[in-house]
Amino acid sequence: MKTSVIKMVVLMALLSLSVSCNDVKKDDFKVWAWLAGRTTMSEEQLDHYFSEAARAGIDAIILECHGARPEVIGDSASFRDDAAILILEKAAVYAKKYDIELHAWMWTTNRAELSLRKAHPEWYQVNAQGESCADIKLYNREHYRFLCPTRPEVMEYLKERVREIAQIEGLAGIHMDFIRYPDVILPYRLQESRGVVQDRVYPLWDFCYCDVCRAAFKAQTGVDPVEIEDPTSDEAWMQFRYDRMAEMASAIAAEIKACGKVASSAVFASPYESKKLVRQDWANFRNHDYIFPMIYHRFYFEEDEWVETATREGVEALRAAGNDAVLCSGLFVGHVPADRIEEFIGYTENGGSAGICFFSMEEMEKREGYVDSLRIVLEKTRLSD
Repeated sequence: MKTSVIKMVVLMALLSLSVSCNDVKKDDFKVWAWLAGRTTMSEEQLDHYFSEAARAGIDAIILECHGARPEVIGDSASFRDDAAILILEKAAVYAKKYDIELHAWMWTTNRAELSLRKAHPEWYQVNAQGESCADIKLYNREHYRFLCPTRPEVMEYLKERVREIAQIEGLAGIHMDFIRYPDVILPYRLQESRGVVQDRVYPLWDFCYCDVCRAAFKAQTGVDPVEIEDPTSDEAWMQFRYDRMAEMASAIAAEIKACGKVASSAVFASPYESKKLVRQDWANFRNHDYIFPMIYHRFYFEEDEWVETATREGVEALRAAGNDAVLCSGLFVGHVPADRIEEFIGYTENGGSAGICFFSMEEMEKREGYVDSLRIVLEKTRLSD
């Protein structure tokens, strides 16, 4: 009799512990959204976006403060990003009003500001044909101008951008985007729209072969990468580039955290695709609180269930690398119908994601009833926790 009672008590304790653990997991499931920012956004526009985010049940907004067409205020030669500061300061008022976390969305290696290109053209990446992306328009995109991760002066420049926006009152974190090389291969659906054929790696899109990268690799291996017959098949040269970008991402994230802010990065969809398409080994991005793989599945000609597969692969890759960053799956609103939001959130949860991030608030606004659908799903999910 006593043995039975003891077994019952232990069983009830285990059940209680199980429920508690599940509650913690679901309570920690966080909902985010990316939002483009501009200095010209009115108070009414900001109030609208943040109030709609709050109504939907979104916990955090990642606000773009430096993008493809960086705005310039005052003396651009100083490199101080006054436009980004103004964008964030204006938004912080509404983030506080609606109790939403505000994270600064900062373009990182992709820096298109004309003042920087004129002052330091040598900082920009060079392709296998010897052409600098400071001079050519990759994929016919004016803003595709990528800085070299091997150069210490580039690292310091980006850390300074972090330090200046980290001073903004009410800012919770800094989010790095474009922390990668240019697309050596575009996501498959985009190749047709950009008018390119990428059945293999072509020298035009293969970066970086600048003097600093070449010298660093030669010092490490004794080989000049321009002399490698098939650079893509050379493991040492591929690893060199993975490592340089991971080191940059890790160092900038450390700077963000040293400023007392949450550090995160947006990365390509899965560990495999990221390394293949943009030389991005994000499982080894250290000092991060969050990693946001952009699992925009239709750009890869993948079925809906791939959202779960890619999420799981990302979680497993982080753990295998001993990386304690929290993974939050990024979803493209145009790929997630309003009546299937719950299903897609289920894919991310089943894959092990600790949150979800929608691209973007603007895309939600374009689709009638989308915010209401998200609100209903999140209310239902949170009531069942």
